[in-house]
Amino acid sequence: MQRTSVDRIESVRQSVPEWIHIVLRFVLVVLVAKPASSKVVTYGSSVSFFDAIGIPAPAVMIIVAGVIEVGAVALLLIGVEERLAAVSLIPVMLVAILYVGPDWKNLSVLLGAMGLLVLETDFDAIWYSVARRLG
Repeated sequence: MQRTSVDRIESVRQSVPEWIHIVLRFVLVVLVAKPASSKVVTYGSSVSFFDAIGIPAPAVMIIVAGVIEVGAVALLLIGVEERLAAVSLIPVMLVAILYVGPDWKNLSVLLGAMGLLVLETDFDAIWYSVARRLG
C-alpha cells in the first residue's frame, strides 16, 4: 500500500515538464527579489514597519529575513540548492502571513515554495539541463 503511494508520487514528478520547474523558480525570484532588496536598501523604514506590526526584535528580524530572502533569490537564480531556498522561504512567508495577513504575494510565494519541494527535481536543475543539451 505505501509503495503504491510512493510510485504514484514518483510518476507525477516525472510527468511534470522541465519548463514548469523553471517558470516556478522564475516566479518565486520575481516575487521575492523586491521585498528582499528593500529590506537591505531601506533598513530603517523596514525596522519601523516590523516594529509597527509587532514583530519582536525588529532590527534583528529585518537582518534575518533579508539574509534568508536574498539568499533564496540567489540560490534560485543560480539554480543550485533550490530545495534549501524553498524550505527557507516557507517560515518567512508564514510569519508574513501571521503578522501582515494573507495577500496574493505571500500566498503565492508560500505555495510556490511548497511546489518546488514537491517537484524535487534534479540537483542543479539548470546546469543539468544545459549540460544535457550541450552533449
